[in-house]
Amino acid sequence: MTNNLFKHKIKVPIFSSEIKEIDEGGLFESNDYNSLINYVKNKINSFVETRNVVTQSRTNKVKEMQISNIEYFDSDFEGIPILLLKITAYNTNLLDGFVETEEKRELKSTDKVGSDTNYMLVYPSIFGVTSSKFTYQFKFFVYDDPTKESHEIISICKLVSNKILEIKVRNLKLDNILKELKQDELLENVEIQLSSQTEETEDPEIKLKQYLVKSKVSKITKNNYKNIPTERFENLLNHSEGNFIKRTLKVIRNKREYKITQEKHKDDFDRLNNTVEEIFNSQYELNQEDLEKMFDEEFIFKNLKFALTDFYKQNE
Repeated sequence: MTNNLFKHKIKVPIFSSEIKEIDEGGLFESNDYNSLINYVKNKINSFVETRNVVTQSRTNKVKEMQISNIEYFDSDFEGIPILLLKITAYNTNLLDGFVETEEKRELKSTDKVGSDTNYMLVYPSIFGVTSSKFTYQFKFFVYDDPTKESHEIISICKLVSNKILEIKVRNLKLDNILKELKQDELLENVEIQLSSQTEETEDPEIKLKQYLVKSKVSKITKNNYKNIPTERFENLLNHSEGNFIKRTLKVIRNKREYKITQEKHKDDFDRLNNTVEEIFNSQYELNQEDLEKMFDEEFIFKNLKFALTDFYKQNE
């Protein structure tokens, strides 16, 4: 298939840590960027030296994801030190499946299927520096190359942040997001996905009906909207009417995506549990020559620095 018919892309999703205020002489050596980067390096060095393996299991799933090693590489962006992490991660406890090279072999629970080319860029931010304390935040730029599943590489990077670097990913508040959205009278690009579940014991398609004990029908409806008045969108968020158990609303502004997931409380369907994410996505098309150097350190830095520039231009 020719390049004109099929395009590969590098995507760079970005997530943020919580904003923290630290007194000088506490966790960090001093109130500067190098101190923040050294904190990350020290956490990685400790992880590598102790030869620990960090594990993440999904609820009701046997398969486990594990992180076994991290390397880091220094660079800078407009005078600010940055750090590229190269992460070795794999899935294990695989009770089903096979691998075939010269011959087919069933996978064992101790086998590991993974990659040592999972990359993430760490960018430190400092706000309101004073002589005695400072407020800081980390931005994480994920190198989502076309050989990876997006959700898996993002999960790997968030696992490293939370469990190895001990840096919590920012937990956004719905009120704060609404304040940002109110800057626009109209929301140009909105996607709403509704998940519902009903009992359909009268469905004529049900076979062996005389033996039926229980029946559930799950339904997902996804709609795209243009130019929704912000006030009407806010009213929708604050009301739980409708036949759904889960509602996912995505608002896309340029390359920034706000994702709001609402689930009805199991004991009170008038209450909604909200989860809010903010995602900034940059992406770049690759040609055949790019594919051959996709994991070269220089090429990775170049693309992630493009994303850094893109991100800060959007936020000026």
